[in-house]
Order: sequence, then C-alpha cells, then structure tokens
Amino acid sequence: MKHIKLMTFILSSALLVSCGNDNSSTSHSEFALKDKDTLVRGNAFEPESLDPIHVQTNAAASILYDVGEGLMSEDQANNPVPGVAKSYEVSKDGMTYTFYLRDDAKWSNGESITAEDFVYAFKRAVDPNMASEMAYKLAPIQNAQAIMDGKKPVSSLGVKALDAHTIQIQLDYPVYYFLSIVADPISYPVYKEGVDQYGQSFFQAGKLISNGAYKLKEWVPNGYVLVTKNSYYWDAKNVHIQNVKFLPIVERMSALNAYASGQVDYLMYVPSVNLDTLEKKYGDQLKATSWLALEYLDFNLTRPPFKDNKDLREALSLAIDREALVKQVIRDGSIAAYSFFPADIDKGRYKDIKYTWSDWGQEKRLELAKQLYTKAGYSKINPLRISIEYNTDEKNKKVMEAIAQMWTQNLGVKVNLVNSEFKVFLKIRQTHNYDGVARDGWAADFNTIDNFASMWTCNNPQNNVAYCNPEYDNLILEGRKQLIVDDVVSYYTKALNIVQNDYPVAPLFVHPVIHLVKPYVQNYNMQTNHLDHVYDKWFSFKYQS
Repeated sequence: MKHIKLMTFILSSALLVSCGNDNSSTSHSEFALKDKDTLVRGNAFEPESLDPIHVQTNAAASILYDVGEGLMSEDQANNPVPGVAKSYEVSKDGMTYTFYLRDDAKWSNGESITAEDFVYAFKRAVDPNMASEMAYKLAPIQNAQAIMDGKKPVSSLGVKALDAHTIQIQLDYPVYYFLSIVADPISYPVYKEGVDQYGQSFFQAGKLISNGAYKLKEWVPNGYVLVTKNSYYWDAKNVHIQNVKFLPIVERMSALNAYASGQVDYLMYVPSVNLDTLEKKYGDQLKATSWLALEYLDFNLTRPPFKDNKDLREALSLAIDREALVKQVIRDGSIAAYSFFPADIDKGRYKDIKYTWSDWGQEKRLELAKQLYTKAGYSKINPLRISIEYNTDEKNKKVMEAIAQMWTQNLGVKVNLVNSEFKVFLKIRQTHNYDGVARDGWAADFNTIDNFASMWTCNNPQNNVAYCNPEYDNLILEGRKQLIVDDVVSYYTKALNIVQNDYPVAPLFVHPVIHLVKPYVQNYNMQTNHLDHVYDKWFSFKYQS
C-alpha cells in the first residue's frame, strides 16, 4: 500500500485552528458534547497529494478514503464490499468483471457518476505521461502493463463502458484479489472536466469535485485538511459525523499532548514509549493489533559500494541485532523481521520463507558478517564509509542511531546519519541520489503476497533500490497467471527465495497498528483491520442522552 512516512514538526497553534465545532473540552469524557460535529485526527504529516494516482502514503490515503470511493469499498475487516457499484459479475475464467453502478451515485456537485468517469480514471492512471507512482497495481488489466511500458496506446486498455451505468474490465490474467484493487484509491473515479480545466491544481480545496462520503472543504498547508459531509453521497443518510479535520502533527509527543488535552480525537501514531505506560493511562482508548507493514533498509544498487557487492549487503544485514532493536529501542510491540514481508500476509502461506540464519544466535551471525565484510574488501584499516538517509522523525532517529552503532561496533563501519524533511527525502530515495542506505517502509494495500513481491520487479516505481532480476520477474508473472490461489504459492516461493538471497534490502521489523481513539468515537472495530484502512463514514459520536 502506502509508504510509512513519518516526519518531525512542532505542534503550534496554527495546527489547532478551529474549523467547525471541535469541542476540545471533551478530552476525558465518555460522551461528546452535544454540539460537537468534527472528528479531529492527528494524521502524522502533510499529505503529498490528493490526486489518487499520486498518493503514496498512508497519511494521504486516510484523507482519500473519506473524499473518494471506487467501484468497491471496504468493511472493517478489509473485505471488499459494494461501493459505487451496487453489484458485479465475474466470468468463469476470472478474466472479465462487469460492474453495475448505482443510479444514485453522484459527484459532490450533484452530477451523476457514469461508467465513462471510471474509464477515464483508469486510462489516466496507466498513461505513462502521468507518471503515476501507484498505477502498477492496475497491471492485471488487459494491456495495462504494455501501456505503462510505452508499448501500446492508452486507448487499448481493457476497460469499457457498456452503457452509462455498466463498466466491463477485461484482465490479462486472473487475479483472485481484483475486487480489492478496484476498492483501492488508484481505482477511484476522477472528474474529467475539473482536470481539463485546472490540471494538477484541481486536487485542491475550492476546486476538487469528488464522490466520497465527504468532500474537501479547506486545506491549509502544514495547518490542516478539513472535509465535510457530502450530501450527494449515495449513502449519506448513514454518514453520522459532519466534519473531519486532519492535523499534520508529526512530532509524536506533541501529538500525544494534543490528544491528552482533548484537541485531537484520533491519533494515528503514538510515541516510541513502553505501551504498558500508555495502556495504564488510557485503557481501552489504546487500540492495537497486528499490521501488515514492514520496515526495512534500502541498499542503493545503482552505485558503489553496494552495486555488484552482495557480500557487503549480506554482512550489514547480518550485523543488525533485530531482537535488540524491537525490545530495547522501539518497544512498541514490533516483531523482528527476517523476510521481505510480514509472516501473516496471505493467510500465512509464505511464513516459512526467511533467512536460514534467522534461527542463529547473534554471535554466530556476527561471525559470518565479519567474514563477508572482509571478503567484500573492507576491514578496520579500510572501513566502509556510508550514509544512512532517513526522513525526520523521533522513532526513525532512534532506530537509525542504533543500527549505525551496531555496524560501527561490530564491523568498524563509519556511518554518517542524514535526515531530511519527508518530501525532500522521498525525492532523494526515489532518484537513488544517496551514497549508501536509506530507510524504507511499506504497508500492504491488499492482504496478498503480491503487494510486497511486486515491488522488487525490475520496473516497479516503488522499487527504490533499482533491483532487477529477470528470473524473479518471470516467476512473479507466471504466479500471477494462476487462477487458483494455492497454485500461486510455488512460483512466489521460488521468487521470494531468489530476491532475499540477493539482499537488495535489509528487513528490520514488522509494525503493529497502534492508535489512540477517544471513548466517544463509536463503531471502531480495529481488531480485524490489519491493513489499517480507516473510513470515517464508519464512525459516530456518543452523546449523553
């Protein structure tokens, strides 16, 4: 899914500008004040975009879940449920999907949504001229990959409107989770007339016409994003909260203080402190469950010292004490990772794929790490000198400092820590403009192994290390073509063993989901939401009768 991006930004009064009636005095109450009409969310950082084809992060996606909707939507267990489409049909071979749109589905300006709106959006997403970072999710659609590769025209995409309320999508190969793809923001419809008139500036307050339960009302850069109930939404009668305000409070202690004082109702990230401490203070306001999200380090394969030096990459991965990292540094319930994906993904079908040394003690790992470090051409006399790039955040800082210390103490590596504001860091990493290592993280969009495995294919825009192995790509492609889920396993198992043994990245840990949610926010069922996709249309306020 989305990149896990965190930054540091000091909470100021500008972030707490009142929009709607926030009623912050409800900070410790079981009930919301009777005139409270705004859910305030601490949303971690400024969204990079609200254009569905350019949203890469979970913070921006959390806003899109409110203002947009695809053919399908999701329930709180991440199952696809009807969205703009009231029903659908799937051919026996799994290659053709036909969706029937709701007659009452409308844009936020009151105009009807048609099948052509979706055709336009899908074609816009795969158009190579648009340079969408997330369009690769649409690769199963007929000719989509060839279009994105510049080999076929956009007009050849296997999506067509049969009539105003019927859209048919033809696939190149069957995909058992395709309904989840058309629930993802990359599949949201886009209002063509607005894009034609304003271009990229269309996705701003005052211009954006959308189709979700909420519509964009205000966007103050580095201040807040305010959405308000969309009266034209087909299910508006079941949307109970009038407004939602997203605050980019990135410094976690400031966010916690805002929550404690009642200025925030829902906190996306909590500080890196012992969870027992928070649980004692907040009780069942602390919401935690397993998350299909992985933190890892990228080795820059486009230049020395990591290009063509697998021994060095393997040595550095071995020299990281992941158990110490999660138990002594992070302390938030994260689990040490020894594979390129969370073990629970895809119903645990791939849980046994992990490094052979994952069961070794750290002393034995270090012994091999030192041998490989020497074989790679480095020593204490000739130490490796690298930088670790990361986006500014207190947790990131602790983790990167700990890893740097491990490499220095265990191998003699000279490490320079470099942090930068998120948008700057994102560009540095995506253009491979750094000497050494960069932090990375990925939260699954779908509960399927392909959501992680596809990142390491040669031309994937989320392949931040520039890893490319044709054998790997062929196995992934063949695996995708299998109609039966269990038939996919052998292809992906072989592929994942190949990429892990090539060491393009160093997996670190698997995140839990941890939020703080006020007791008066009702209908929040987090225990089954392992993708952490949150739609505010689910919620309501509990008022005192």
